[in-house]
Amino acid sequence: MRKALLAGIALVLVLLSACSGKAPAALSHEDVQESVQQFYNEISSLDQTAKSSLEDFNEALASYSGGNMSADQLEKAIEKFQDTASDLSDKADDVKVTPGLPDNVEKLLTEAKDSFQKAYVIKKEASQSADSPDVTAEQFNQMNKNADIVMLYGISKLNEAREATGLLDTKKSE
Repeated sequence: MRKALLAGIALVLVLLSACSGKAPAALSHEDVQESVQQFYNEISSLDQTAKSSLEDFNEALASYSGGNMSADQLEKAIEKFQDTASDLSDKADDVKVTPGLPDNVEKLLTEAKDSFQKAYVIKKEASQSADSPDVTAEQFNQMNKNADIVMLYGISKLNEAREATGLLDTKKSE
């Protein structure tokens, strides 16, 4: 009985220490680099999907304008563009910043993530306005340009994190 009680107490202490909410242990330099590279790869994948989706959408618009696509086909292209934009916004929000990174790197990655997520929200809004009679082609293009500007800010923060961890060397050797 006594052994069971001691084992129970030990188990409770282990559980309490696991739930103490302490900050995660600092990562090794290699783990930090791996985490930043993984973050970069995830964001790059999202960015490639976004570019491809916008290209497909612009091709569909050009085909429709040229009389080579029906209104139903254009509607499907718009829906696909909207679905992709919405999906990218959600996926950008799901990209994780690894706990235990140096504070400056964590801050840069968080800023990059926030910027990419905001950019994809703007692209989502642009996609939703694509078939609106109240939005002109110029307004649609401006929304996409605004998203690109926000995305460039995110790219700059991501590159700062890559530089801070030694993954990106911005100094040119002579």
